[in-house]
Amino acid sequence: MNIKAYNYQTQGAPLTFLSNPLSSGGTVIPVKNINQFTASHAIQIGQSNQEQSEIKLLTSSSPSGTALNITGTITYDHPIEAPVYDIKFDQLIFKRSISGTAGTATALTNGTVSIKPDEEYTAFDDTTGAITYAYKASYRNSISGEESADSDWLTPDGYSYYSRISIRNRIKNKLYNASFIKDDTVLDEWTNEWLETMNNAAVKVNQNYNMGTVDVRFSTEGMGTITSADFKKSARIWVTYDGSRYAESTYIPLNEIKPNSVYSGGEVRHTYRGDTVLQILPAQSGGTARIDYARTFQTLDNDTDELPTVMKSYSKSFVDYGKAQAHYMDDKDAKGDRAMNEAKASKDDFISDITPRDYTGPQTINFTEELTANYAETDF
Repeated sequence: MNIKAYNYQTQGAPLTFLSNPLSSGGTVIPVKNINQFTASHAIQIGQSNQEQSEIKLLTSSSPSGTALNITGTITYDHPIEAPVYDIKFDQLIFKRSISGTAGTATALTNGTVSIKPDEEYTAFDDTTGAITYAYKASYRNSISGEESADSDWLTPDGYSYYSRISIRNRIKNKLYNASFIKDDTVLDEWTNEWLETMNNAAVKVNQNYNMGTVDVRFSTEGMGTITSADFKKSARIWVTYDGSRYAESTYIPLNEIKPNSVYSGGEVRHTYRGDTVLQILPAQSGGTARIDYARTFQTLDNDTDELPTVMKSYSKSFVDYGKAQAHYMDDKDAKGDRAMNEAKASKDDFISDITPRDYTGPQTINFTEELTANYAETDF
């Protein structure tokens, strides 16, 4: 069972550059800046997935001056301006759960391996593995023994086509050259930008999309605070004063509330005195407002996180949006516009698809004006 952990160790790591060419066999690395480099940490010379990139360990002496001292010797020649990262860890520990993702991952015998910086990922072959097993990995410093937190679950099936990492890799595969993109964090940010756009579009045309429910207590003055972190806007509010009987509340703009206005429990009203501060009228002795609300979008924070189900059929729009942003960064506006137009076209299809349409029974029409009993006589 071949398990792969992608090489992301340089993302967010302190970075400097070689101040002079570096020859193989040396033990001193001339750099432009030693700030944020730490004794006994692992360093990587060259970018990940680049030929002849290598990882070495700094000595136990604190870096000083304009050079980094390493244990062992440099394996390859490196040109001036080659990047040098303080990545801290030089090994990966692969861990296994025989109960799948519901179990606990424990370190495998012989599962501690050196990171391979010149490849896209570092792999481990679990010869006794099974398709039902699940895996995790953590970083380790071979000198200090310090270990990082575990990764997300790794499965033999690999990542879903709709996962964050798959979208990221699909964007990369669409680009001829993305060396100007410093790290994968940029691509993940673009994915979440487009996810926010798609979510807002869905909420705008379908009030039943991405709904949440919360109960909010209000005081004798009718004031209550919505504390749900994912609250976007309310779709419907029910109010109870006794905990058993509910009345549907109608929104009233704040500027329409007059000092001498009188409200009854049979005609409940609500207004807002801030983004999340709710006021119920009448307040009576206090009570509870049950709020059905549209939620803000949930970011894709982990590589295994997937797009919402309704957006999976439009995953290409995420790739097109990322490709467009990359072209704009590379000053290729014409290519960026073409990719952005494709993304927007997919979004239009998504909006059309998510707009409620139900032809299974009688339909209702909402009139904006009151109907009267005054009919004109017509001869047929």
